[in-house]
Amino acid sequence: MAIGTIQRGTPSGEDDRRSVARRVWVKASPRRVWTTLHDDALQGRLFAELTLRPGDSSWPAAGSSRPADVHLGLLRTAVWVESMEARPDSTFSLAIVAPEFEIGWSWRMEPLAGGTRVIHDGWFETRDRWAGVLVRLGRESIGQLADAHLRALKELAEATTEAAAGPAA
Repeated sequence: MAIGTIQRGTPSGEDDRRSVARRVWVKASPRRVWTTLHDDALQGRLFAELTLRPGDSSWPAAGSSRPADVHLGLLRTAVWVESMEARPDSTFSLAIVAPEFEIGWSWRMEPLAGGTRVIHDGWFETRDRWAGVLVRLGRESIGQLADAHLRALKELAEATTEAAAGPAA
């Protein structure tokens, strides 16, 4: 599977903020990609670094939130996950907030050539030097996480589409 990298400039003076952008084509409709991204049963496969706990009933609507636990490298901590933007079949973004750091993830889904182009952006910002050290010691990077998210999303959305279509003749 090819995952494209999109180059982003980093504002000067922001040494503690890292950002990435990735894109991939998924052989599934934007609706299927959106549904896969929000399927509670798939969350552990989509976000290996994040264990989401039950949230309010409006999740994933913008402004809703839920508690979670995150493990990044050697860092393990409780976090709060907030849906920042949720436009079904189009856009979803969330913020993962802890006292030591903040992570932002967003997904844009665009219909393309009988499937969906998914553009996945992310950023990681530490407010605590020690948190950044623990993440780096674990050799985990924001780019690796974005790649893993897209690999899992592509695999799961395409598998669900194939299962819905039935066995090949």
